[in-house]
Amino acid sequence: MKITSILIAFSAILLPILAQPLDKRTDKDRQVEFTNDSNDVKTVFGKPYAIYQPKVVVVSMFMLERDPWLKDMDFVHNVSIPGLAPLYPQVHFTTDYSIMQFTTGEGEINAAASVSSLLLNPLFDFSKTYFLIAGIGGGESSLTTIGSATFAKYSVQIGLQYQVGYNEYIKTNPNWTSGYFGYGVDNPWTYPSNVYGTEVYELNENLRDRAIQLARTGELNNGTERNVEFRTLYEEDAAKSSPSIVACDVYTSDNYYFGNELSDYFKSYGEMMTNSTDSKKFQYCSSAQEDNASLEAFLRMDLHGLVDFSRIVVMRTISNFITPPPLYANDTVGYFNDVDKGGIQASLDNLVNAGKPFVEDIIKNWDDVYSHGIKPDNYIGNILRTLGGEADFGKESFEEA
Repeated sequence: MKITSILIAFSAILLPILAQPLDKRTDKDRQVEFTNDSNDVKTVFGKPYAIYQPKVVVVSMFMLERDPWLKDMDFVHNVSIPGLAPLYPQVHFTTDYSIMQFTTGEGEINAAASVSSLLLNPLFDFSKTYFLIAGIGGGESSLTTIGSATFAKYSVQIGLQYQVGYNEYIKTNPNWTSGYFGYGVDNPWTYPSNVYGTEVYELNENLRDRAIQLARTGELNNGTERNVEFRTLYEEDAAKSSPSIVACDVYTSDNYYFGNELSDYFKSYGEMMTNSTDSKKFQYCSSAQEDNASLEAFLRMDLHGLVDFSRIVVMRTISNFITPPPLYANDTVGYFNDVDKGGIQASLDNLVNAGKPFVEDIIKNWDDVYSHGIKPDNYIGNILRTLGGEADFGKESFEEA
């Protein structure tokens, strides 16, 4: 019996290896590197004993985003991973282990902790893996509508600011449109002088654009009759239209904001943070809670060869409008809390409708297109240029906290 148990356990480990044979290792597989200074030991997190090497990982944030993928695709293998969110302790694989689904848990802390735990696990080699961050979010009515699928080039963290209450600033600063302003400065229109490094990320535009082209081959769910009716309350053409695929940018904040005042301020803040100009247009269209947290974890692992930051796509489908229509302009809180907008099912369905063509294309064209990577023509990375290159946003120097 003991020998049989050992054979069964060994087979369980060997099967994924046969399904996804390991690629040839590189010099990044070294475990420890010693410098001339014996007190300076640099660890290099190679993974010579990794079992799983998925070609693509779908990253969800909570159950409602996860379930459409589990229902639509043959995720038949489950693997429990230490350090993942307690509500979502397993990752899921398709039959041949080429596609993986992973759920972070909601909010920035859950996302950063879960992504880091997954990427550091020695069972996985993600050095050539593509990641599709696929979640729902709020939509800006000038560019999107309920059910639209947005694909970001920039992800901006808007929560890293000072904040003062309305009654505390309006008498002395009546021209301010909100109580937010950047670290190290004294007004809302000046670029922060003090940064943490997670304020802005720029992603591979060529990969993003390919994902957009593929998404447009899918058919989006138009939503309920109430969704359709609710869209007509808006004045903007995008808001009144049927769902579409949109190239535009995303905000990260654990603070679930809504209303015209904050939306207008954060729009101008994002344009400032990305050095937006007429020739290089930052277009804010969606709000979410996790993306910058996940991207920071990916960026740190790129430094050690564990992932390739140029292989990440951020997709957010629109579950609700950030701002109220004119009918509810004087009752923003009531609009948010009480008004029947038709539900979010279209946005959940369209995670798969818009994202699956990209996932399937990676598998279909792995050898010819994806295995060696899709080279970006734009800068990729964070505000501190951690991965190298010349950023097209930020300043020459910052005070780093």
